[in-house]
Amino acid sequence: MAKAIEGLDDWKVLELTDLRILEANRRNPPMEEADEGEDVTEAISIVERWLGFSDPTTTVMPLGAAVLESINVERDKIEHIVEKRRDARERYVNLAIDTLKDPFEVWETAYDDDQVRYIFIGAYAQRYQMLVVVSPWNGKVLWNFMQTEPKGLNKHRRGILLYQKI
Repeated sequence: MAKAIEGLDDWKVLELTDLRILEANRRNPPMEEADEGEDVTEAISIVERWLGFSDPTTTVMPLGAAVLESINVERDKIEHIVEKRRDARERYVNLAIDTLKDPFEVWETAYDDDQVRYIFIGAYAQRYQMLVVVSPWNGKVLWNFMQTEPKGLNKHRRGILLYQKI
C-alpha cells in the first residue's frame, strides 16, 4: 500500500489553523448522513445512489469538483470505500460529495509509488469531518473517503496546498 512520503511541508510549517480550533464560520454546515448498509453489497448500492449511478450498466460517473478539472467515480472502486464494515463509510457519502464540491482545503501529496494523490479536506460544524482521496489513475479517480475527527484530519494536511477556503 502506498504511503505519503516523509518530510513534506504540512499545515504546521505553513502556519495554518489547527482544525481542532477552526472557527465555526469557516466550517460547512452539518450534512445529512445516508443510511447504513447491512452488508457490503447494500453499502455499495447506497453509495452508488448518492453518486448518481442510476443505470446499472454505467461504469464511470463524472463528478464535479472544486479545484480539479473533473473527477471520475469508477463503480468498481466503491467497494474499497465501504469494505471496512465497522466504519460504515457509506453513511458519509453526502459529506464526501460536498467536500469535493466545496472543500476547506485541497492538497497535492506525493506518495512513495511516485504518484500524487489529491487530498480534499472537508470541515463541518459537526463531530465528524471528511477526508476524500482522489488518485491519478485514468485521469483523476475517487479512491476513498472517510470520516474522522479534526485531530485525525490534521495529519493528512501535507504536501502542496492547492486550495484553502478563505
